[in-house]
Amino acid sequence: MRFLIILVMLAIASGLSPPVAAQQPEAVTVIRFENLAQTQPRDASARVESLDQAVVAAEVAARVLEVSVHVGEVVTAGQVLVELDPADYELARQASEAQLEAARAGEDMARLRAERARRLAPDQFVSEDQLLEAETRLRQARAESAAAAVELRRAELMLSRTTVVSPYEAVVQSRLISAGTLAAPGTPLVELVATERLEVSSGIGNALIDGLVQSERVDFIDGATRYPVRLLRVSPLISPGARQREVRFEFIDARPPPGSQGTVVWTDPRPVLPADYVVMRGNELGVLLVDSDQTVGSTTTVRWQALPQADAGRLVQVDLPMDALLIDVGRRRVQPGDAVRIDAEAL
Repeated sequence: MRFLIILVMLAIASGLSPPVAAQQPEAVTVIRFENLAQTQPRDASARVESLDQAVVAAEVAARVLEVSVHVGEVVTAGQVLVELDPADYELARQASEAQLEAARAGEDMARLRAERARRLAPDQFVSEDQLLEAETRLRQARAESAAAAVELRRAELMLSRTTVVSPYEAVVQSRLISAGTLAAPGTPLVELVATERLEVSSGIGNALIDGLVQSERVDFIDGATRYPVRLLRVSPLISPGARQREVRFEFIDARPPPGSQGTVVWTDPRPVLPADYVVMRGNELGVLLVDSDQTVGSTTTVRWQALPQADAGRLVQVDLPMDALLIDVGRRRVQPGDAVRIDAEAL
């Protein structure tokens, strides 16, 4: 007995500690990332805009006889909007018709004379100068007829512009003139908003663009109605304040009226990790893992993957393989580099 006491005292005096039992690996459970991964619903405010919105103006000077449409009325392409007094332009058309008739009569006479000069020239009944004069007069008469025809078409065009029609299917947003007003070229008459060519405009955060592009479906929601839309284009410009980019969509089937305010919604297919599995170690957030080839009952070492993009208490998008093994039960206790044993109840 005295011998044992002496040995212990000598060991203490020499700085040696008594032998202790080896530390046992911590028992943990693990879960595959594919069983945790979630997708995130996203949304952004949006507005339906018409690609065609125009103020229809007078193209000729005339007094307004009638404004045929009212504010809020839906008009079709080619429907009469405003009638202008056509009297002056009808007279101009009639004068152009008379000038054309006179020019054609002169052309007929010149053609007959030229034909007769050609028949008589071989027998020397007309001189070469007379033949040349007849041919020249025929060419002049043809040119005069062509010019008169152009003037008639111009007069008809000006006359047609006294009836102002809608260029496309639209809604009348405002009447800008009344009957009795003298309109000049460029005078605003009616303001229209097209109802056919519509797009949805939305400002979407730059960080959400990739998920939007990868999403399988996007909808525009107006109240209780959902309208499927298709992504058209994403502006490369980023707004300096909100850090957003303008995104444009087109309707696939039905569409709401222009000016409708709503929300575009989609599901970001990129996997995210529940906030409960994001832990703090030191001064950074991250996730605790073990190698994906570990099996039940095996002993391994805890790995640490920092998540600098994570915010405490929020879902975080991660770049992990679906078969990655995350520590489940025990993640609050273990530290990176600890030896752990995968519990049989873990997988």
